[in-house]
Amino acid sequence: MTSPRRFLRPLAIGLAFALAAGDVAAKSAEKAEAPGANTFIGNYLSGRQAQRDGDLAAAAEYLGAALKQKPETPGLLRQAFIVNLIEGRMPEAVAFAREYLKEDPEQTIAQLTLAVDHFKHQRFKDAEATLAKLPDQGLSTFTKPLLLAWSRYGQGRGEEALAALKPLEDKKGIENLVEIHEALILQLVGKTDEAAKLLTGVIERQSPPSSRVTHLLGAMLERAGDTERAKAIYQLYIDEHPVSRLMDTALKRLETGKKPPIAIKTARDGAAEALYDIGSSLRRQSAHETSVALIRMAVHMKPDFPVARFILADILQSEDRLNAAIAEYDAIDPKSAYGWSAQLQAAALVGDLERTDAAVKRLEKLAKVRPDLPDPFLHMGDVYRRQEKFTKAADAYSAAIKRVATPEPHHWSLFYARGIALERAKRWKESEKDLLKALELRPDQPYVLNYLGYTWIDQGEQLDRATDMIKKAVSLAPNDGFIADSLGWAYYRVGKYDEAVAELERAVELRPQDPVINDHLGDAYWMVGRKLEARFQWKRSLSLDPDEDLIPKIKAKLESGLEPS
Repeated sequence: MTSPRRFLRPLAIGLAFALAAGDVAAKSAEKAEAPGANTFIGNYLSGRQAQRDGDLAAAAEYLGAALKQKPETPGLLRQAFIVNLIEGRMPEAVAFAREYLKEDPEQTIAQLTLAVDHFKHQRFKDAEATLAKLPDQGLSTFTKPLLLAWSRYGQGRGEEALAALKPLEDKKGIENLVEIHEALILQLVGKTDEAAKLLTGVIERQSPPSSRVTHLLGAMLERAGDTERAKAIYQLYIDEHPVSRLMDTALKRLETGKKPPIAIKTARDGAAEALYDIGSSLRRQSAHETSVALIRMAVHMKPDFPVARFILADILQSEDRLNAAIAEYDAIDPKSAYGWSAQLQAAALVGDLERTDAAVKRLEKLAKVRPDLPDPFLHMGDVYRRQEKFTKAADAYSAAIKRVATPEPHHWSLFYARGIALERAKRWKESEKDLLKALELRPDQPYVLNYLGYTWIDQGEQLDRATDMIKKAVSLAPNDGFIADSLGWAYYRVGKYDEAVAELERAVELRPQDPVINDHLGDAYWMVGRKLEARFQWKRSLSLDPDEDLIPKIKAKLESGLEPS
């Protein structure tokens, strides 16, 4: 039987915040006060535990309460400020920032928070004065000139706004960022042709083009009456992202002839765009805390900011803060370009929380909204599959496939997903047919090659062909530990034990916490006479929470070893 853990991959398509800064306070407080409800140490320790658990909303509440009780505590004000900022409790974060700056006037993130609040309330002169206090280094290297430009535009100083961007022009690697904002300001001062030229250059340099710049340029061209060029820009994105629905709204708008509004029409919008741009870039560099802080600021200034909320939700999702992510997805306007994708993701996350009925209800509603798309049923299948309801999953995937008139290469995942569900439902012949169809659509898809090859080997079928398929999968995804394990197990099943050991050792290096891979390596060690190492690997496999059906098999091997094959 193929291991379910191996292949259940999703198919649906800085600041170093030192939060431990108040530990000294806790240690001193513990000597004078026992933990308890509504005590300083009780609130403080509860706040610190909530931070460790990732419950920043609770952390903000507890640390705020502790701060009220003992505002003089070293480091506590900073902690409360940072936690509230990351959690998006901006009024509280702004208040804490003001107090924090009284202690340390040079705190960049606190100054930036106050500047953002000035933008929020259209106090552009105050924003400029606050920004002037920021250093010309670190994060401020980028944020300061961009926000200065927008603060000056807000004061009616268009030419000075453009001049504020000049210090960034000689900075390597941020040409796109500078030209995007130069284009947005040029558009607002009536120089649309120059703006479109700049954004076209950005699109040409991006590989692949971003959805945000595609939307900005396409809408700009639509307003100028150049609908054919706008359509070509949208199609360029679709060609690179065939399963994406992010251009659907724009294409439907083109059909109606209705011109889109200007997305960035005020200084506040521009400042929000700047922080979103920097935040999303930092996200790609895995600077999640900084990214979240900047995007929270952007949303504070511009609550109706679908793409910012979408990225924020995606970050929260990656950190397993699923309820918070759902809230952000649900806050996105369903009519926006990101609305459809947001609703699908929210439904999928409800399923991840094992609220299966609620997730299915959401997806059934979406299926009625867009009867032309397979997406809701694909997500429904994923929900059922994660709950190991494989027959229902297969039925949902079948409903998705029925909505595809002519399967194209990007539809491989539909057949792959149904193939997995059918195999897990012990309907192998049907599964095999789907996996072969997925491979027909995408001959070089490593996960399909691996799944089909591994299953054949596990069942003792087509061993030579299966081994070749897995070798190909390894060449396509050399750093995937599961695929390396498949190749090692293929060697094992055909009696090439030395080759099996080499490949399985590599697989364990790539996936050291997987019980199945460790068990496989133990088997291979035993067959080459390395029995002490074999028993070590089997014991390690038992310590890694293997599936229940694997536990007695491992225990039997620990007791009696393996019979010669």
